[in-house]
Formats: sequence, C-alpha cells, structure tokens
Amino acid sequence: MNMLTESIFGFWNPTKNTLKRFQVLHDVLAKDHVRLELVICTLQNESIQSRCSFDVHTLLSSNWQLNGGLGIAFFRPSPLFLPQYGVMPIYSIGHIAVTYLGEIDNLFEIREKLISDGVQFDTTNMAETLCCLLDRYLADGKSPIEAMQVMMTKLKGKFALMVLIEKGKWLMVGCRDYPLSVGKNRSHPTVYFGTQPETLVQFTPGMSSVFGNPTPDIFYGTSSDMLSPDFST
Repeated sequence: MNMLTESIFGFWNPTKNTLKRFQVLHDVLAKDHVRLELVICTLQNESIQSRCSFDVHTLLSSNWQLNGGLGIAFFRPSPLFLPQYGVMPIYSIGHIAVTYLGEIDNLFEIREKLISDGVQFDTTNMAETLCCLLDRYLADGKSPIEAMQVMMTKLKGKFALMVLIEKGKWLMVGCRDYPLSVGKNRSHPTVYFGTQPETLVQFTPGMSSVFGNPTPDIFYGTSSDMLSPDFST
C-alpha cells in the first residue's frame, strides 16, 4: 500500500475530456491498490456538478457524464483505512465550488462574520465558508479575478485552494506558503494543478512548483483560455 495523503487536483482542458483526466489521475494514485475516496466537481455546460465515489471507474459506468473542460477534485485514502478522517474539504453551493488543503487560521472568524451578516450555512464544512465568502465578493460586483485576489489576501495561514465559478466558466487556483505544482505537457493542451508533484510529474515533465511566499500566487483561466500563467511556450 502506498502512503498517499490527502491531495487536491485541478484540470483545465479545452478538449472537454475531463473525466478521462480524472480516471488517469485516479489510476496513478491507486497503482499500489490503495482504495481511494474522491469528490469531483466539474463545470459542464452551464452548471457545476459534484459527485463522491470510492472509485472513479464507478462514475464512468454511471449515468453521470463529465464533459466539461474544467474540474477540481479532492482525493484521500478511504476512511476504511483511516477512520480518523473527518469532513472532506471540498464543497459546492451550486454556482461556486471550492476545495483546499492546509491550515487557514481565520476561517472560523470569517464564518462567524458571515453568519452575523445573515449568511446561512448548510454544513460545518469549512469549504462551504470559502464558497460563501467568494460569493459575497462576487455579489458586491467584483470580477472573479478581483474576488479571488481579495479572498486570498483576507485568508491567513498556509494553504492551497482551487475554485470553480459557473458565471464566466472560471477555474481559479491559489496558494500561500503551501506547495502547489503547475504544469502542461507540450504534446497535450491540458494544464494540471496539484499538491502532489510526484503525481503530476507523471503527466507532464514541464511541471513547476510555486509556494506563494509571502504574497499569494494565483492562476486563473476560463473554459476557453488559460490566462495565467503563460503556457504558450
């Protein structure tokens, strides 16, 4: 059994073959027969779809069709092996989905402030707090990039996070003092993001690592264009 820890991954894929990318990723992570639990959020057509499974191949055999070109996912060993694991830090409120890893020191304070402002939460999942915080900035008239930039400056701690936004079809990735790998294979248009560089390097030799120290690093793109960073070369 390999020693896979919790990890998050994201894909920007203009060919729209998102599920195939997650299938390959799952097979790489599970090559030593570790049973994995995963949640996938993908932006397809005009909505964000989310599913949880112990096997990505189960999703392939279901009626769920992943044809979107943007996706984020959270992977971890099955709780059958590690029952101490709690809530998976990935959540969607319908038009926004967020997943993160690391420690965000002021999330509880942010949650309490949102509650005092009238926001109602459905769960104790702190990824829902991030969804609602980002939604608040968007409701104030900020663009997705502006909202992401403001949120990253408000959050304290060491973390990496990934966001899908339905309006405008955005994928946004950020990190602060937390390892995050970004890469693109010259022979394939997909851009990969992840917190496990040893996994991503099997997809692309052109991988680079960023750490967001001390200013947060942010990468962003729409369903048709990866705007940052520049992977044109």
